[in-house]
Amino acid sequence: MRKLKIFYVLALIIFMNSCKEKTRSIKTFIFSNESMPFDYSIKLNSYDSIYLQTRFPNPEKDEYGILRKEKKDSLFDLLEKIDFSKYKTSYSDEHLQDGEAFRFIIKRDEKIDSIFIYGDDGPKEFYELAEKIKILISKTEFKKLNGKIDFEKLNYKMLPPPPPPKKIEKIIYK
Repeated sequence: MRKLKIFYVLALIIFMNSCKEKTRSIKTFIFSNESMPFDYSIKLNSYDSIYLQTRFPNPEKDEYGILRKEKKDSLFDLLEKIDFSKYKTSYSDEHLQDGEAFRFIIKRDEKIDSIFIYGDDGPKEFYELAEKIKILISKTEFKKLNGKIDFEKLNYKMLPPPPPPKKIEKIIYK
């Protein structure tokens, strides 16, 4: 009888530990995407809300949506697997002037990781992550947010566009 009680107590402890909510190291995730026809950023935190700030083509607007737990968990599981420390902070195709740019920012307890990608020179897993985020955004219903999104003073906007090429005064053919 005593062994049976010990078994039940151990089984209960194991069951309770397996039911605990996973604690995540990610506190905030920001994704910015800019190209000729669009410019926007999203923000996710440890809650179920997703915030979207669209800056172009429309006047700037802030919106929010609610993510289902499994969609948010799936994205955060993917983010937890990426080791940002093994990548450079910037991948940029210097010869490109109108390509698509991404910025990924992850804020953990004490650390902030950021990767900027412009063109096709970035790591493959970030392009795959960007596609998954775009799909998530397209399948989320957003509502107008009364107020501004707090991006926590993180540098979420893209770099300014490069200056236009110098004007050529005269072309001489030989």
